[in-house]
This record gives sequence, C-alpha cells and structure tokens, in this order.
Amino acid sequence: MKSQVYFAPAEVVKGKGLLDKLKIILDKLGLSSIINEGESVAVKLHMGEAGQTRYIRPVFARQVVEKVKEAGGRPFVTDTTTLYRHKRGNLFDYLETAAYHGFTAETMGCPIIIADGLKNTGVEIEVVSPLRLPRIKVAQYIYEADCLVSLSHITFHPFVAPAASIKNIGMGCTTKEAKMAMHTSEAKPTFKAKKCTGCRICLRICPGEAFSWEDDRIHFDPAKCVGCGDCIAECKGGAITVPWQSQAAYQVQRGTIDAYQAVVSTFAPGKILFINLALDITELCDCIHHSDIPVIPDIGLLAGTDALAVDKAGYDLIVNSPGYPGSKLADRSPEEDPAEKLTEGIGVNRFFDMAEEAGVGQTEYELIKV
Repeated sequence: MKSQVYFAPAEVVKGKGLLDKLKIILDKLGLSSIINEGESVAVKLHMGEAGQTRYIRPVFARQVVEKVKEAGGRPFVTDTTTLYRHKRGNLFDYLETAAYHGFTAETMGCPIIIADGLKNTGVEIEVVSPLRLPRIKVAQYIYEADCLVSLSHITFHPFVAPAASIKNIGMGCTTKEAKMAMHTSEAKPTFKAKKCTGCRICLRICPGEAFSWEDDRIHFDPAKCVGCGDCIAECKGGAITVPWQSQAAYQVQRGTIDAYQAVVSTFAPGKILFINLALDITELCDCIHHSDIPVIPDIGLLAGTDALAVDKAGYDLIVNSPGYPGSKLADRSPEEDPAEKLTEGIGVNRFFDMAEEAGVGQTEYELIKV
C-alpha cells in the first residue's frame, strides 16, 4: 500500500491560504488521535541562522502549536545547536538568534527549548542494521518527548538533497558528536594553530584533555580527542574547524539515514508527523548566514506519516517545476535534475533508494490534494 502524502498548493483556493490548509491537513492526519492528553510534543524546526531571511515563518510553527494544544498536548518548539561556529553554536546564541527571527515563548505560545541544552547533552542509541554509524547520540529533550512534529523547510544542500524531513530529523535532532560523525570520516576536528587567539576556552571544555598549554600556545593531540564537537562552536578565533571535505555526499547521506533511524526509534509507533514547506526553495540550506533568491517558485505544503514519501513527493514537484527567474535554475531544461545541476554528483535518487532499503519509508506514494 502506498504512503499517503497530503499536498496543499501555495495558491489561495476558495479563500483559503496555506495556514488554513495546514489546519485541514493536521486534522486529516489525525493529530488529535496521535497525541494523548498531557503528552509532551516536540515541534522540531530550523529557526534560521543569523543573517537568514528565508527560514520558516514563525506563524507556521504557531499554527502547529495551537493544533497540538487543541489535541491536549504540551508543545515546545525546538532545535539543536550547530557543529559550526556562528550564531547557533550554543544555547545562549541560539535563543538570541531565534528571538531575533521571531521565535519566542510569547510568539509561539509555548517554550522554546534547545534540545541538546547547555552542554550538548544526548542519549546514545544503537542503530539497527546501520549503513555507516552504529551508534548515534539523540539530543536529550528530543529523546524525552512523547511525540514529534517535524516542520521542515525544503531546500537544496551540498551533501543531502532535498534537505527536508529526513535531514531535519537526522541532523537536526542529534548532538554535535553525531553531527561530526555524519559530516566527516575522521570524526575529529582540525586545529589551525595560526588562528588560535590563546583564549584557552578549549582547555576548560574538552572532556578528553586533547588540548594543552605549552610554550605560551595551545597544542592539540588528536589521539585524545573524543569527537564531541564542543570545541568547534566555542572557539572564538576559528582555529578549530570541521574537515568538511573529508566526506563525500554519499557518506554524509548514509550517516544522516542512520541518525534518522536512531531518532525515530525513540518514539512509539505512530507518534511522529512530517510537514514540509516547499516555499522559498533556495540553493543552500538555512544554516547559511545569508539568503539568495529562490531557485524554484513556491510550491506549497506537504505532510504525512512517512518521511521518505513526503520528501520524495516534494522533490518530484520540484523536478516538475520551472526554475525561478534569474536563479541558477532559470535555464534548466526539463531533462536536467535540479539538484545535480546545482551540485554535480550529489545522487538524489541514490539517497532515496538507500533510505528505502534502510526501512525509512516508501518512495511510492499517493498524493492527496487539499
């Protein structure tokens, strides 16, 4: 039996816009039957890197929160801190960025909780039949939640395309240590001594004592590094970085699928919903600290209980859409795959096939227009 995917086009129909359609879809998905009275519900979304302008509009998250409350749930809006250094690398910076972007307890009507907390806290989960990563640390407050509503902004991405529900859960619900493992085969940072400012914060936070202060400068011993990733976000001079290019897209995709499997295994069956917003579809994801024009015109909203089916349906709609005028896909021919045109060799179909073989969901779906 094919997975059902609800689709609400971006156009207003009979006076109903996307917010109206989102409510209708949540009702059709049976949100009220999924959530029991008093259960905690994580509303997981990317609240945008500082400098971004095309992240998910707060009003969509608020709409989900209101419906969760109507169902008797206790919602909290959440995400995790980043592996890289910018304005979401720790709890304090992320909360400040989220507030600047319109995500506060007052605007959402519920708490904003950074799921890995102050100290990058998570619970290690064993992955059944992993493609690459046998163990993944799931962020603490994702692990503790009773239900999960994934609210994803569909974009392209240099490693995982489309960046949608599977990525939102796999990369977005895990700790820095897991993110490091997904992004690099070395699972350890690179230390650039010339950029070190001598602040010595790495000496204080490193659990493996991989950093030492000798001869008036910092020294890094990779053999002692435990791969937690905390130092990358905290280093003020940018001396500690991720060796991004040590992994091909293929390996990142496999790791992301493993992480997705770990996260969903912490929830009881039927306790997760996936919503993808195919709006402001850009070449790069919302982790980038600037926003370019979209590469595909607005498509609408997709939702279902099968993350793979929802992602595949969204990407099929993208493939069948024209390029955005003036963008890198403006002159794309119908025969050209949009993700391949933006990032040669990314392997979209390979990613979908791997996810299906791993048991994430189905690539065949029934599209139900709302």
